[in-house]
Formats: sequence, C-alpha cells, structure tokens
Amino acid sequence: MTPSNKYHTVFTGFYFILMFFVITVEWYELKWLYYVTKPAMVITLLWYFLTATKGEGNPIFRNLIAMALVFCIAGDTLLMFVTESEYYFLGGLVAFLTGHLFYTAAFTFEILKNRPWKQHWGQLAFSTLIVVFGVEFYIINRESFGSMWLPVLLYCSVITIMGVTATMRDSSAPRKGFYQIIGGACLFIISDSLLATNKFIVPFYLAGPMILITYFSAQYLIVKGCIHRITTPKTNENHSIMMNGTD
Repeated sequence: MTPSNKYHTVFTGFYFILMFFVITVEWYELKWLYYVTKPAMVITLLWYFLTATKGEGNPIFRNLIAMALVFCIAGDTLLMFVTESEYYFLGGLVAFLTGHLFYTAAFTFEILKNRPWKQHWGQLAFSTLIVVFGVEFYIINRESFGSMWLPVLLYCSVITIMGVTATMRDSSAPRKGFYQIIGGACLFIISDSLLATNKFIVPFYLAGPMILITYFSAQYLIVKGCIHRITTPKTNENHSIMMNGTD
C-alpha cells in the first residue's frame, strides 16, 4: 500500500524547506552545519523513495534507482571537501558518474522491458538536443579543463547518455512521471554545467545557490517521477506522450 497524498505533500514541503536551509548555510559558510545538512538532503530523498515504493513495481528498477541515490550521497559528501584536496573532487566526480550509470541502467531497463517500443519523434528530437548541448559544452570549453579533460569528458558523456535514456523511456508510461524524470535529468545536466563553469571556466556570482537549487530539484523530480512510475499502473494511451495531444 503506497503512502497517502498528504504524506507526499508533507514530504515535499519538508524537502524544499530543508533545501533552502542548506543553501542559506552554504551562503554564510557555516561549514560544519553544511557538512551535516547537505548529505542529509539526498539521504532523506532515498528514505522517501524506499518508503513510497515499498512492495511496489519491479525490484530491479527500484534497486537501480536506490543505488544511484547512494552514490550521489557519496558524491555530495566528497565534494564538500574539495578545498582540502583535488582528490576529493575527483572522488566526487567518480561517485556521481557511478550514480549516473545506475540511473542510466534503470532507464535503459525500462526502455528494453517495454516492447514494442513506442517512442515519439519528439523524444528523438529532444534527445538530439541533449546530445548537441553535451558535445558543444565540452568542445567549447575543453581548453579550460586542463589535466582534468579526460575525467570531465567521461562525465559529460555519461550524464548526456543518462539524459537520453531518461527521454527515450516507454511512451506508454504514466505522463506525470515521464515528464518529471526528464525534467530532473535536464536539471541535473544544467546543475553540473554550472558547477563545471564555476570551477573550470569562470567563477560567477550566486554559483553556489544556483548549483544547489538545480541539483536538489533534479534529484527530487527524478525520485518523484520514479515513484509515480512504480506506483501508477500503466494506462492504454493511444496518443503520443510528447508534443502531441493533451492530458
């Protein structure tokens, strides 16, 4: 039995209050409070996901999403210590890369499980835009990455693939969850692009809050979309899911 709508509403309110608290803590450089509250965001999200989907859906998809969140928690923790050593940044990069691989595996599992494939041309077009953005971002800024060019290239490739697999999932899936996952994937790409811009290219004002808002919102939307996907039975939709028809 899935939690009630009130439960979801209460969690959403709590999550975004906590998010703005973490942003405030980061802005005022309250280091130790930041060290506690930042990882707590995705830990809370993982707990919410496991609770809301307990006994529901395909365990493979559910476990892959849970593992993605676990590695994102590790990445959050490591990136807090980048001022101590560049190795923490590299470790965080590897952790998030692994998290994206788990997200990609979950979305690919969804693509392969649901046959015949029902992708719409809008999904192909949007996937192309994601690829173009990823390639252009790396090519334009490649000189700025210095000795980190290879890890950044691998990361750009993996997160781009994650965005494509999120977009190319089964078009007969519940619409709400479908769009939430795509929105989350896009915000993840934007967040990481802002992070790379601030670290390697040019530091900019309000980088911290912008990176955190897009990142935490991305994780929230992906988790909400996956919960909706797992707990909502598929309907026989005879209309396309993107750029065609109405709800």
